Amino acid sequence: MTALKALFSTALAAAFVVAAPSSTFAHSNNHSTGTILDVLTATDGAQAVVAAVLVVDEAGVLDFSLAELLGDKKSQLILLAPSNSAFENLLGLDPGALDGLSVEQIKDALPGLLPAGVGAGEVAAILLKHASLPERANNRTASASALLQNGFIEVADGSELPVSIGGEGIKVNYEATIVAPNFRARNGFVHFIDTVIIDGLL
Repeated sequence: MTALKALFSTALAAAFVVAAPSSTFAHSNNHSTGTILDVLTATDGAQAVVAAVLVVDEAGVLDFSLAELLGDKKSQLILLAPSNSAFENLLGLDPGALDGLSVEQIKDALPGLLPAGVGAGEVAAILLKHASLPERANNRTASASALLQNGFIEVADGSELPVSIGGEGIKVNYEATIVAPNFRARNGFVHFIDTVIIDGLL
């Protein structure tokens, strides 16, 4: 478990910066004419999630490419993207420990961080807990307020995660708070969250 945490802390966590001074979702605005993959690559602090996607794709553990899905202009997606601080908390790392790493650095480091018996398949399973494939991803179906009104989000592995109001805002699975909602892309939405959703995977 510790090794897998380390994997994701370096991989997905360096992906989204939320806590320290450098922990801001630095994107020009919350609306992009590009895809979700474009949003991630244009957002300072999103390098790790891109790296994790590449690791899964290169391992060939899924029968499709995550990068191609995120970059498909015709797909309809919602991505719940954990912040750096989410993975730092999960792994017991110092705040900001995952900041400043490039996609290539993170991608190269991930295999060595995996514990014995844990591989790209487990990484893929966690990533799938953070993605949803609605029939339509628009303001009425995929915005944070729409998820709250619906009361749940069905993620790519087929499970349904409850969406509710918590003390600090909209929560997913009663544990993750949406801290930066509604990054709109041509093929859906990205909602940055403060906790990695494991939901029994580890």
